[in-house]
Amino acid sequence: MNKSDFDEVVRVERLGRWLARSEPSGATANKLCLFERAGTWYTVTTDERAGVIETTRRSYSNQSEALADAVEGLRFLRDVLSPGRGLDGA
Repeated sequence: MNKSDFDEVVRVERLGRWLARSEPSGATANKLCLFERAGTWYTVTTDERAGVIETTRRSYSNQSEALADAVEGLRFLRDVLSPGRGLDGA
């Protein structure tokens, strides 16, 4: 997936609410963080306290793979965290 396609999916599916294009910080609660450091791309999801959920930490050698994984993670966050869309149907 290229950056243009990624940006389009995020816009059309309204996934921006759950995306942080940065490393995790105190301002990234309930976000999928997408960032690059030293040529390696990373995705990681944070909890309601902006703490890193260790089992979601992923690294990629190229941006395309990171963007594809980020879309899947963003869709999951949307489905779990949106009112009326929870996995339990509540």
